[in-house]
Amino acid sequence: MPQRNSLVVPRCPRRQRLGWWLSVLLPPLLFIGCGDSPAKPIPVASVTVSPSVASLIVGEPQQLVATARDSKGAELTGRAMTWSSDNSDVASVSSNGAVATLSPGLTTIRAASEGVKGSASITVKAVAIASMSVTAPSSTMTVGGVLQATAVARDASGNVLTGRSIGWSTNSPVVATVDGTGRITANAPGEFAVTASSELQRGTINLTVLSPAPVISAISPATLSSGSTATFAGSGFDGSPGATTVTIGGSPAAVVSATGTQLVVTVPCVSSGAADVRISSPGAVSAQRSHPIANPQRTVALGQALVLTGTASSACNELAATGSLARYLVVVFSSAISQNTLNAFELAGNSLVAALVAPAPIAVHAPLVTREALIEPDARVSRQERLHYAMLERNRQDYERLRGQLRALPPSARTALRAPTAAAVAVGDMRNVFFTFTGGCNDTTRVMRAKAIRVGTRSIIWEDSANVLQSSADAPLADFYNRIGQIFDQEQYASVRRSFADPLLRDTLTDNDGKVAMMFSERLNGTGAAAYVTSCDQFPSTVSKGSNFGQYFYGTVPTIAGSNVNSTSYPDGWFYFMTRTVVHEVKHIAALSARVANNSPTFEQSWLEEGTARHAEEMWVRESMHHVLFKGNSGFGLASSNGLYCDFHPLDATCNAGDPLRRPSYGMRRQFNEIRNKLLEPWNWSPFGDGTGQTGSIFYQTTWSLVRYAADRYATSDTAFLRALTNATTTGVTNLTAVAGASLDQLLGGWGLALFADDYPGLVTPSVDLQFASWNLRDIYASLNAAPAWTSRWNTPFPIAPVQLSPGPFVAQVPLIRGGAHAYFELSGAFNMPQLLNLRFNATTGASANLRIAITRLQ
Repeated sequence: MPQRNSLVVPRCPRRQRLGWWLSVLLPPLLFIGCGDSPAKPIPVASVTVSPSVASLIVGEPQQLVATARDSKGAELTGRAMTWSSDNSDVASVSSNGAVATLSPGLTTIRAASEGVKGSASITVKAVAIASMSVTAPSSTMTVGGVLQATAVARDASGNVLTGRSIGWSTNSPVVATVDGTGRITANAPGEFAVTASSELQRGTINLTVLSPAPVISAISPATLSSGSTATFAGSGFDGSPGATTVTIGGSPAAVVSATGTQLVVTVPCVSSGAADVRISSPGAVSAQRSHPIANPQRTVALGQALVLTGTASSACNELAATGSLARYLVVVFSSAISQNTLNAFELAGNSLVAALVAPAPIAVHAPLVTREALIEPDARVSRQERLHYAMLERNRQDYERLRGQLRALPPSARTALRAPTAAAVAVGDMRNVFFTFTGGCNDTTRVMRAKAIRVGTRSIIWEDSANVLQSSADAPLADFYNRIGQIFDQEQYASVRRSFADPLLRDTLTDNDGKVAMMFSERLNGTGAAAYVTSCDQFPSTVSKGSNFGQYFYGTVPTIAGSNVNSTSYPDGWFYFMTRTVVHEVKHIAALSARVANNSPTFEQSWLEEGTARHAEEMWVRESMHHVLFKGNSGFGLASSNGLYCDFHPLDATCNAGDPLRRPSYGMRRQFNEIRNKLLEPWNWSPFGDGTGQTGSIFYQTTWSLVRYAADRYATSDTAFLRALTNATTTGVTNLTAVAGASLDQLLGGWGLALFADDYPGLVTPSVDLQFASWNLRDIYASLNAAPAWTSRWNTPFPIAPVQLSPGPFVAQVPLIRGGAHAYFELSGAFNMPQLLNLRFNATTGASANLRIAITRLQ
């Protein structure tokens, strides 16, 4: 029976079978299967790599491209490729087919996709040598001497090639021979050539063998002394000083003059005793000869100070043997009077016998590239001090110019410049005041309309009517203004007059009102400076058109009502900062008045003027707040003692309740806080001003510290000392050293020692050279370290960290020390023999003439 065509129904889920029936019944309209299945990708049948063959040289890159194809040869795209090298020492390949050639040889680079691989054969060849050169340390040798020659192979571009086999030969083996490493041995006098060969390239050097080594027959004087000259007699010397090398105790001695039979040399700094002496001509060295040498022996008793004043006395010294354990502080300092005079140096210890290897130099005191920002409540403080310093520099220039204009007037005209008696000022009076901070002494375009808000016995407080925050509308601000005036009238005026000069010294010749005018204006806020005085105001409008012709101090103002003692934008934070700023600025008025009255040729140098203005703050604080004495060795104190503790804790209730008139106040906070960078990097900060690239006001406190040391060490009264500085007609270092009666070397050296040794534990009776007699530095910095609010900033009990050295041989290298700055070293251990201290630039060159050494024994 014929078989019937049968319709086979797929075995699908019920819903899908219905769809299938519909597809049968309605084929033109619809087809439904059991489900959609994605098409399978076409498999990779082959992989080709292009180029399939490459010949490269070491270092030459090659990009390979792999292509996947199907069984019909059609290119397949989007297929992942895996790359590999059969010999990765010859060439490596990246994930995208980039070949890096590494060393000569053969390798196969393979690309694989879906298990199918293709490959390329890579041949890597070495770079061809294009030239050879040969060098040697000297062109001459002495019989029996040896030299190590060096051959260098280069490619066509001049690049050095390594790892090549080199053959060595000489054209005259009788004169000299050479081994397979290029080591040449001199056999007899004469000339010869050494050739190095590799890959058909040659390089040659010509040399000469001289007669035997020099002989020393006599040395004078009988005992050598470092820094002096010595004379060597003998034979076989080279007559050229530059061709002769002399070593004494293993250190080079500079040759002053030379003949074939006599040499005169400068004796280097080496350890005392019997020193080996050798003379070397090119390729030859004399026999060893021993000769005695002696250096200055320095005995420094416990707690005593030794400051070596001068280049020669600082260059080479020995600490005498103690036969016991000891600890010395060695301070290298620069007597250069510019902060931008930079010197490098080495401090070296005992010299070594020739058989020993010299110690590796210790690189210390590397200067920071960027400067740490001062951590102050108000971020503007650092910039304010920089601008204030710039204003003082303008004052110096304006003073000299205006003084010249005034002196050019006939005497009769000068008498007519005397100001008439000023009308009494009452609270509420208005006045126009010129603002010349940036415009100069002839700027009359900017006028402040000022209102008198307090008239005291020695001051008038003027408030700019344009200030956004007015005392008439803000009771706390009005109270702070009143307190500033009260403090000045009752304390600060007398303090400045007693310790420096009368701020009103020239009052009868100016506005003749018997008062210092304090002009507080928001106009100054925009400049970035906190306060200023100007020499413009010392001269009448006939020579200084923008002059207010009186004793004026200009200050910033708060702008936000409310309370925030950590910001000068608020009245209490402003008062916290401004109380010491007032006495600081009025000191400038007193100094300027004294200079004009004394007909000084110039105003004081700004670094010393700013440093002593910090002393004006100190004198008022010590007298009226802390109530501590000159040379009283005052420490940090407590809240109950109203001392430095309160200066650093403005929110402490006990401090503020104990002194409601003056607290909160910065007091001495700036002197001891912002000197931190100087103490952490003593080699990099100078009392003579900010160095190029440095910012901030670190030198204000640094100069204050130097002057404080000078007064504590050399004065019986700091008021007399400061008055003498203020009323001098000389300036800067000349002024300071004259008043102290000590050399700059003695001041800088003693100050450097005292910064570290003041109140050092265990020094019961230290020399006065080691003391800051007015302040206990160890207690102050240890207390800041212990104070929770300050321990993150003062994170060690004492900030100066000397480089630690042990007795014996050492070399400590310092790449930078500024004029007036210090580098610290602590030398501790058993001093069983004399300890050499060699201050030098390097092993062959002496130190700069600016550098000195100061030493004390701590234990």
